[in-house]
Amino acid sequence: MDFRREQRACPLWVPSDRKDHRAMAVTDELYEFAFCYEPKNEELAALAADEDWGPGLSILKNYVIFPFKRAAQLQNRKESLGEGGAPYLLQTEEYACFDTGLYTDRYESIYALFVPNRRENAQPWFLEGFFKTSDHALNEIPELPQRVRFTDNPADLIYDYRLPIRVNVDHILGDERNLERIPEALRGDDQSFLLHRVFEGAVSEAERRAAANYMLAVPQYYSGRIQLLLPLCLTSDEPEIALAIQRENGYYAGRTCLPLEWVYSNARLIARPEASWIAPANSAR
Repeated sequence: MDFRREQRACPLWVPSDRKDHRAMAVTDELYEFAFCYEPKNEELAALAADEDWGPGLSILKNYVIFPFKRAAQLQNRKESLGEGGAPYLLQTEEYACFDTGLYTDRYESIYALFVPNRRENAQPWFLEGFFKTSDHALNEIPELPQRVRFTDNPADLIYDYRLPIRVNVDHILGDERNLERIPEALRGDDQSFLLHRVFEGAVSEAERRAAANYMLAVPQYYSGRIQLLLPLCLTSDEPEIALAIQRENGYYAGRTCLPLEWVYSNARLIARPEASWIAPANSAR
């Protein structure tokens, strides 16, 4: 998904009779909320600290919709105010704004700023651009939005080696989508027994590796919950797929498997991953 729209950019003005959006429920889809256009991606990449965003900024395009979605969801659940009273998604008659979660190379927060869209029968807002905290474009905003949170317990983001990992191997390998992500050498009815043994061994090895180095487990946000991604080595010493585990009452439950091509993009929605087993080069999603 990217910033392309069929609509051309129009001159901007602020209608005097426009409704105040602060008390209104909002869509959590960025491109329904505002008209955005492609060049703004390049401007954001240039403003943010240097990072490999993948071919054609594919990772950034996937990323930028996510903090907005979360901010809108928090607002619609009446959790629109963060710690200290600042909103996650700020809306007035004249502008809307949210914290992208990205930083400049000087660690200034970067915000998305919107102005009213003058075109009728279109999105209510128009993306004016992305601006760092000290930019004069934000001078008229007395209290900037807070960065969204993904969990009330930061410990959810870190692997706890004291908790066992329970995986329903039959369920995971019974899902056709997961089977398609398994190396071809292990597929087929005649390989079923071997695949189960190899998969169980790979999970056990990943559990030991994560216990030795908790940074091996990379967090992602899925369906309102934090999950951790662990590398599974099935036919070689190199990771081939990732196992998504989710913390339950006293253990981690294995949920599904993901191709490595998805891992960096998914994890980047929360923070820039530092684990050595994933890299943007594997993220042509």
